[in-house]
Amino acid sequence: MNKKVLSIISIMFITVSLSFAATTGSLLISGTVPEILEVTVLAAAGSTSLDLTQNVTDMHIGDVVERSNVVAGYTVTVSSANAATGTPHFKGINASNSDTLDYTLKYNGSPITFTGGSALISDVNSKTATVGSTKPLNLSYDGTSDFLNSDTYSDTLTFTITSK
Repeated sequence: MNKKVLSIISIMFITVSLSFAATTGSLLISGTVPEILEVTVLAAAGSTSLDLTQNVTDMHIGDVVERSNVVAGYTVTVSSANAATGTPHFKGINASNSDTLDYTLKYNGSPITFTGGSALISDVNSKTATVGSTKPLNLSYDGTSDFLNSDTYSDTLTFTITSK
C-alpha cells in the first residue's frame, strides 16, 4: 500500500509541476564594446630636417589619424611646447641662444589659432569610420626675414583626443 500511495503522490506532483510549466522563456545575452579613442601622428619625410633659412608655405609635415567609436563624438587639441605664452615658434636648443622663428600651421586646410599654448583642431559629433579620419598638417614659416644664430631649432607638438 505504501508503494501505491507513493506512486499516486509522485504522479500528482509531476502533474502539478507540469501544469505550472511556462510556454515561453527568455534569455538575456549581452556584451560590451570598449571606448576607442586614438590619435596617430605620421611624420612626413623631412619634417625633422627643415631648412629654417627658407621661406616655406604650407609644407606638408605629416598626417594625423583620428579614430573614435564614441557615438557622441570627440575633440582633438594640439599643444606647442614653445607657445605657452603666445605664437608657436622654433626655439634653439642652446640655452644661451634667445633667437626664435615663428611659424603657423594648418590642420585639414584650416589655420590653427593657439591660445595659451594649445588649440582645438577637431570638434566632431559622431564616431569615425573604422580606419579613422586622416587629416593633413601643414607648416609655414619665413626664415629669410631673420638672421638666426647657428643652432638646432625645434618645437614639440602634442595631439590629444578626448571623448565628448
